[in-house]
Amino acid sequence: AFKLYDVDDDGFITREEMYSIVDAIYQMLGSQAREEDEEESPRRRVDRIFEQLDKNNDNRLTIEEFKEGSRHDPKIVQALSLYAP
Repeated sequence: AFKLYDVDDDGFITREEMYSIVDAIYQMLGSQAREEDEEESPRRRVDRIFEQLDKNNDNRLTIEEFKEGSRHDPKIVQALSLYAP
């Protein structure tokens, strides 16, 4: 999952990288995504994920931050897998 969001393959996920993927998923799902998450825009979802995972507060996630956050909060994995049934 980390590699999916690390678009430029530099070992970090930036907010913009994650936003571009999440936004594309929302667009692909269309009205289905809007019905399930009426108040959750792609930007808000990314901001919420970064609030939980970005322990260095540098607006980029390391693989370690990603793994640690995913282990401690399974809802993060669900939020990152919003394209899954």
